[in-house]
Amino acid sequence: MVKKQKLYRLRAGISIKSERVKFLLENIIEKLVGNTESQVLAEIALDEINRISRMSEKIGIILKH
Repeated sequence: MVKKQKLYRLRAGISIKSERVKFLLENIIEKLVGNTESQVLAEIALDEINRISRMSEKIGIILKH
């Protein structure tokens, strides 16, 4: 049961992170003027994508055990 709870929490975290990345990328597209703000938003989106990737790896580890 503990594994299922961990898996549920990770999935919820992935869902939240996905929405954040989607929002950030939409803002980047709207503001794609080549200014510093869009570059910062792009870097934030990249960091979020990396976190999502790590969460997915954790789910894989939980499922293997």
